[in-house]
Amino acid sequence: MASNIPPFNPTNTKIWFIQLQAIFDAKRVTSQRARYCYLVEKLPLEVVEEVTDFLENVPEERPYDTLKQAILQRTGVSNEAMLRNLFTQVELGNRTPSQLLRHMKALLGDDKMKSLWLGKLPPTTKQILAPMSEDTVTEKLADIADRIHESSWSRQVYAHQRQPD
Repeated sequence: MASNIPPFNPTNTKIWFIQLQAIFDAKRVTSQRARYCYLVEKLPLEVVEEVTDFLENVPEERPYDTLKQAILQRTGVSNEAMLRNLFTQVELGNRTPSQLLRHMKALLGDDKMKSLWLGKLPPTTKQILAPMSEDTVTEKLADIADRIHESSWSRQVYAHQRQPD
């Protein structure tokens, strides 16, 4: 079972725990104690050092949930740091608009990413999406933005190919 668990992800601990939960569900591991043991087995030394107090005194009730919460609090990136990262580091780059939205949601774990996400899009795309953004589900907007992105990229390639040497 432990070989199915991916290596600990210090970049986004929350997502790693989501993966872990899916593995536990698929393998029908429901015991808090068993989950706790699998978790401890996969923790890197630097995380073990952060939660040694929980490892030396295993809680009788809900050991997995208690350790998980401690790991998230002690090793996870704070929401403030993730917001700072979103505003300074995260850009559209080579992603499609919908990939950018999913990445931003994964960083914060928050469904209210619409305005932040729209702010990262090219101005033309924002202008097209603005009239529909209040009444449209974010994922639908992302699909529309992808089509806008594809068509503008295609026009850029076509314009570049048609320029005389």
